[in-house]
Amino acid sequence: MTHRSRRTVVTSIATAGTLGLAGCLSSVPEWGDTDDDEESPPDGPTPESETDDTDEEPTGTDATVGLPGEAIDSFEDLDGWVSMIDAGTLEAATDEPYAGTQSAQLTAGDDTEYATIYRTFSAGIDLSESNLSLAVSFSGREQLHLTLELFAPNSRAVHTMERTLVGPTDRWVRVDFGTTQVEGEPDLSDVRELRLSARRRGDTTGAIECRLDDLRAADRPETGAVMLLFDGTLESHHEVALSHMAAYEFAGVEAVIPEAVGTEGRLTITQLDALVDAGWDVAARPRTGAQSLPDFTPEQQEGALERTNAYLENRGFSDGTNHFVTPRNVLGPTTIDLVRDTHEQAFRYGGAPNALPLTDPHNVGVFAADAGETTRTYLEHAADYGQLAVLHFEEVGEDGMSEDAFVDLLEYIDGLDLEVITASELQSTRGER
Repeated sequence: MTHRSRRTVVTSIATAGTLGLAGCLSSVPEWGDTDDDEESPPDGPTPESETDDTDEEPTGTDATVGLPGEAIDSFEDLDGWVSMIDAGTLEAATDEPYAGTQSAQLTAGDDTEYATIYRTFSAGIDLSESNLSLAVSFSGREQLHLTLELFAPNSRAVHTMERTLVGPTDRWVRVDFGTTQVEGEPDLSDVRELRLSARRRGDTTGAIECRLDDLRAADRPETGAVMLLFDGTLESHHEVALSHMAAYEFAGVEAVIPEAVGTEGRLTITQLDALVDAGWDVAARPRTGAQSLPDFTPEQQEGALERTNAYLENRGFSDGTNHFVTPRNVLGPTTIDLVRDTHEQAFRYGGAPNALPLTDPHNVGVFAADAGETTRTYLEHAADYGQLAVLHFEEVGEDGMSEDAFVDLLEYIDGLDLEVITASELQSTRGER
């Protein structure tokens, strides 16, 4: 296929964020005025032992200033929402809402499998040119799985979007929902029902407690994007991946663990320089060993982030400090506060593509590059719906994803209407908030 230039797709994504919802939602009233009818992370999380003495991300109406698109529900009025039978309860929560005066509190007890709420529209709403995002905060557990389904127009035509959250607890983050499944032939210009579900992930015990706010739609870009993210500072990224990617004029992103550079089987400074010379980005990735960052004290976490950034700056990779790759995928409340202060964007396991334009650059989800048909399906959805697929690679070659499979994946990407972008190019699509 003939790819557009990276500059073209970067402009497309940025423009989608600034246009808002011209046309596609002009007929959608406030929800209270509508006519209503009734995979897993590469490494598992470990318990947090941190104490939290840092400030939270600001909440209240200012939290939505500068976000792309517009809210299609602020959850200031919950009358239109209904809890599914035997699927938890819904009530208003007025303590520390993300925006406005309240958020929606969704709860399911120990003996309830999941919590689900839905909203119907007798006349239908048009989301055919939109990508959706939601503010979420949850408590009492390390992991949560969210599903947003669009019935367009009924249960035989469903557009499903998902996201896995591995922390942080008790912090508002935004989920930029990516498409994971399409059943039947949904007509997104005629969405009759929205259904939101929260499920346990990891630990299957304990209650589900999460708050939802500011369900938002933004004009999606004409062309989706894919990012090739390489974790572990592994030598095979230079020795195997680089030449194959160069043949397609693709550039990747290398997550740099300072302590690993130059050790056996890992990249040297010279090899990192070669990657950068080929157009790759580097990103900060602190070393935590068998632990996750939230297992350390706030002071230790801050020190790890500062040392990693200093290493990149002192070796000529200062742009890499803008980008953070989460060790073992786990973010605690202190961790996310620190990352927001020290990096422009952050990546971690999400198990799905991401809606574009992004509404939370510190919660960009990645998924496995070597998951076969699932990987290819998610790439197709990113192309079809103007979304961002971030593929996570570790070893490429004999001890990991085979070289043949890697080459086949690159060829598959080249055949899709997707632009291969770097972390810096993604960052450049966002205006100042």
